[in-house]
Amino acid sequence: MHRALTLSTALILALGVATPAAIDAQTKDDTIVYALQSDIATWDPPNDVLREAIILGYHVFDHLAARDVKTGKVGPNLATSWKALDDTTWEVKLRQGVKFHDGTPFGAKDVKATFERVLDPKNKLTARGNHAKIKSVEAVDDSTVRFKTDGPYPLFVERMTAQVMQSAKVIAEKGHDWMQENPVGTGPYKLVKWSRKQEHLLVRNDDYWGPKPHFKYVRIRIIPEQATQIAELLSGGVDVIKAVPPDQMDVINKSGSSRTASSPILRTAMLQLDQAGRGGQNPFQDRRVRQAANLAVDIDGVIKYVLNGLGDRVATGVNPMAFGWDPSLKPYTQDLARAKKLLAEAGFPNGVDITFHEGPPVVEPATQQTNDAIVSDLTKAGFRVKRNYTGDNTVFVARVKENKASPMFNWSWGYYSIFDADAILYDVFKCGETWSYYCNKELDDLIHAGRSSLDPKKRAEIYVKAQKLLFDDAAYLFKWGLRGVWGISNRIEYAAPRDEIDRMFLATPRKK
Repeated sequence: MHRALTLSTALILALGVATPAAIDAQTKDDTIVYALQSDIATWDPPNDVLREAIILGYHVFDHLAARDVKTGKVGPNLATSWKALDDTTWEVKLRQGVKFHDGTPFGAKDVKATFERVLDPKNKLTARGNHAKIKSVEAVDDSTVRFKTDGPYPLFVERMTAQVMQSAKVIAEKGHDWMQENPVGTGPYKLVKWSRKQEHLLVRNDDYWGPKPHFKYVRIRIIPEQATQIAELLSGGVDVIKAVPPDQMDVINKSGSSRTASSPILRTAMLQLDQAGRGGQNPFQDRRVRQAANLAVDIDGVIKYVLNGLGDRVATGVNPMAFGWDPSLKPYTQDLARAKKLLAEAGFPNGVDITFHEGPPVVEPATQQTNDAIVSDLTKAGFRVKRNYTGDNTVFVARVKENKASPMFNWSWGYYSIFDADAILYDVFKCGETWSYYCNKELDDLIHAGRSSLDPKKRAEIYVKAQKLLFDDAAYLFKWGLRGVWGISNRIEYAAPRDEIDRMFLATPRKK
């Protein structure tokens, strides 16, 4: 605790963002309060896969490009323009007059240092796979950067929305460990204080180069229990919560103090099955067992009766909003007789024992209820399911990363604003990737081909083949594209984001 307080105090002094007296002086009118179910592990976004870290990163850091939340189009941010000089060279022009929170000017040296840090395999940063096609970054002058790629790279512009820009000075002088707790960005807010597993306090960056947020302060409260989050929303203790259970929407909408908003989001839910054997030998290494699991569950019924229709059925992990999604590929439908027959053919005529590792409902609404329904159906087909629950999402994700998840576990994948099938195929299905428990060399070849062609038609055809392969192989137990449900205080205006990136800096007071 003493170390954390010392770091927070040092950051306040270094950035000159606020004094304790100024923090205490915050009022309800100048503060927006946002609730998260789990805390983040780090304030270094390229070193974390958790959606919470990505969301908070948007408040303190900027990206080279940004997606317009209304039109869905990618446009300028810290970069003002870009062009392809040839099939493997991109030139990016940078915005001038931008400063980091410590007063250091932003320029090409920072872009170069940021990408080189991410791309260096010794750093083992989570974001490295997103940018692996980049071979080199050259600072041509202070406001011009050239990227060389390993072959044609159709996702280059999309990926500019998925990497926060960090300071070359901080990278060189402060280093990796310091950066985990001390974010120095160019974004609309600055971090004032982080009380682990309790709250974060951000203050508006009044020197921000772009539009200034209305609210001076953002408080991020860590509230693990959904019931407590809802109670706090209704009583005015928080302004925005996410992943509202469908059966609680009426409670919020009839409260008079708050309302719900829902939207299809760029995230796909599934149960990962350890086909690759990362946790050791298990029944799901047999395709027939994976197929049996998919045939056992009435996913359409779960969507209709448990989620109240708040889900879009998918045949694989590719989200309906992503480029390359194949609407002609029909999902598995429940067939208990065939599921039992496949289990018998796989050597389990009397059923099979499996362990199901469940995580908390951080993003997926009604996770517990949908898991109950899925386990009930699996049991009917002959799966004897032992359930293992982890309530802390950072712990749960760490276990997945460290090959300590059970042979079947809850998982969903957000595309980090990348509306392209590659954003899930590479990270969650490619052999050897951190979050993939599946390995198929034929699929790997398709993934590489898809991210190496500049022809959209050809890429779409490649992704159709990839999805057919995943479906036939029953890579995981496929569920649905998520629809997010937010609870929002009636005192503010806030729109549900399709890309799942909550942006408190876009919130404004609600007109009376």
